[in-house]
Amino acid sequence: MQKNLIYTLLIFLFSCGRLPESKGEFNEIIIITSEEDKDIIYYDVNEIFGEVINTPSEEPIYSVKWVEPNKFKYYLGYKNILFLSLDNPPDSTIDRLVGKFKINYEQNLFSLSDVYAKNQNLFIVSLSDSIKFKNDVLSSSDWIINNVNEKINLSLENYIYRNGTNEELELLVNNHFNINSSIQKDFLVIKDKLEINDFLWIGRGYPYRWICFDKITNVTEVELWDAFNLSVSENMENVIITDYYKNISYISDDIIKIQGLYEEKQSDTGGPFIAFAKFNEMDNTMLLISGFVNNPGKPKIRLLKELEIQILKSIK
Repeated sequence: MQKNLIYTLLIFLFSCGRLPESKGEFNEIIIITSEEDKDIIYYDVNEIFGEVINTPSEEPIYSVKWVEPNKFKYYLGYKNILFLSLDNPPDSTIDRLVGKFKINYEQNLFSLSDVYAKNQNLFIVSLSDSIKFKNDVLSSSDWIINNVNEKINLSLENYIYRNGTNEELELLVNNHFNINSSIQKDFLVIKDKLEINDFLWIGRGYPYRWICFDKITNVTEVELWDAFNLSVSENMENVIITDYYKNISYISDDIIKIQGLYEEKQSDTGGPFIAFAKFNEMDNTMLLISGFVNNPGKPKIRLLKELEIQILKSIK
């Protein structure tokens, strides 16, 4: 029975030309392994996908789902699938399926795209034992995360721009800030101060998402946090940036990422923000693009990720 199932799946893998769209939540990771192997690698795999963000409640960036071996065929159409197999201890179905992949690709750790569905990431890991797993997989965790993030971004980007873009807003942004932006179709202008101090605030309704553009002069990287706070206080009177969970990191030599929380005075709510600053050493200016999410009592990871995609497409 198991052998017939495996061969049926492999025939489907190499012969199907019309693939359905992949299923599952945008950040869902399906883990397919045997019960014997799961007992050994469970905590290490959860650690790879264990990153969280405070929104302000703690939200996992990835949603990990462990699938029972006898039910794995029902999950082959999902976006991100990780097949894990250890030779020791030996088991049956999953080892055989992973072994068939290895025959064709002759590697112990590799990824495939669009195998059972469109916009799908399939990871194959086949190693001898738990020690080899710790050495090879944990050392390759950045590569796995980067591949997963690439598929997540592609999936969300297709969703964000499914109805096209807001060409009028893009023209306004592009003309004033000299950047090629891609703005979601249903965004509107909230505040336009471009003729006064190079500031533009756009957004959309519930759940609220805002994007702000600001060009700041005479600022250095050391002054970034203070410059960001000043930009918000001068142009977004009802918004207060807090120091809770403040995080600053470098994306590239000239782009810095800021993450944290904000409060909104009038509604007594708040949420997470994400901002990217790009410095121009030629004229000592900084382009600051920030995104704010407000969705009280509900998950915010997806909304924040959608803003990040739009901001990065503009600032890069």
